[in-house]
Amino acid sequence: MRVLMVTTSYPDHPGSQRGIFIRELCLGLGDRGVEVMVLTPRVLAASPLLEDDHGIVVRRFRYPSGDRQLNQMDSIPVFAMAVYMTSGFIGAIGAIRAFRPDVIHGNWIVPTGLIASLAGFVTGLPVINTARGMDTRVRHNRLVRILFTLAVRLSDRLTVVSDAMRSIPGLTDAEVISSGIDPVFFDIQPNPSSKAVLFSRSLEPVYDAATLIRSVPLVLEKAADAQFTIAGSGTQDERLRSLAHDLGIEDRVTFLGHVPHREIPSLASRSRVFVSTALADGTSVALLEAMAAGLVPVVTDIEANRALVTHGHDGYLFRPGDERDLAVYILKALSGEISAPMLLQKKESLKERVSWSIVADRYVRSYNRLTERHPGRDG
Repeated sequence: MRVLMVTTSYPDHPGSQRGIFIRELCLGLGDRGVEVMVLTPRVLAASPLLEDDHGIVVRRFRYPSGDRQLNQMDSIPVFAMAVYMTSGFIGAIGAIRAFRPDVIHGNWIVPTGLIASLAGFVTGLPVINTARGMDTRVRHNRLVRILFTLAVRLSDRLTVVSDAMRSIPGLTDAEVISSGIDPVFFDIQPNPSSKAVLFSRSLEPVYDAATLIRSVPLVLEKAADAQFTIAGSGTQDERLRSLAHDLGIEDRVTFLGHVPHREIPSLASRSRVFVSTALADGTSVALLEAMAAGLVPVVTDIEANRALVTHGHDGYLFRPGDERDLAVYILKALSGEISAPMLLQKKESLKERVSWSIVADRYVRSYNRLTERHPGRDG
């Protein structure tokens, strides 16, 4: 079995966290005898156009990124998007000719899922497309909705990373296959006396870390020993640091910048609470990792998070953008109202669903079903 993985995100260099879970999926597939080639945009000019990543051949296509992803730009960059789609499609056809895959697997319906669908349409190869977090924003822009609908219609099979995403038009019948996580998180024993709060999302507007920063003074009023760690980088970094300075909380908020993924387990082991302030999401890998580590999750009350967290039972949900509501539940989480046995029970239930071995096995079965339906197709 050969799979061409067309993806919006993939690590730009050793240690990069961008699309790290796509890499983990590819490695898991490789362990099961699946040959994988990755096609992804070259976001950073320093990234090689062709590389071998532990047996995974990675091809990158050019577009005028300015060292930023499309979703980091203030509005839809029409010219950059057009070049991206054209370059990506040409790259996909070239990859198909060189690699001769059995299946094309697109990740994120727009834009790379559409590239996968168009390449499959032209070559006759079966296409499976996976809707991920940022696809939840498809309703917000007419152009994106049109591209999304086209990609879905040209797909032979669809999967989503959370049941909540099946509410998006066109994805009602999609198969739910969660993102996976590194099994090392299940071995973590968090410190129950810790007063540390961990945030490990990218510092981009959609993840709204500013709400967490604004909540810090409110938490410190009642928990003076609380500490906050921001493990991530992004376009909002300087703005968030300035906000912490203006609020006089610089000594209680540690900005680590980019943190290699291998160091996240160590941060989790020293923390008690995990916070996600995301305004939109699919299944958050960071949230899954935190729950696997036994942290108390305090996350936005959005559909994707409701599927993972039962408010007051194994974590807390707060109103998006409301720092006062967030502060209330951080304090509850630090006080130990969620019992250790409940957190352990949650950890064990996740182990049966989101270990990479289980996720990779499910995709292999999905690929096999897809090729059985199209026995006469080849690249």
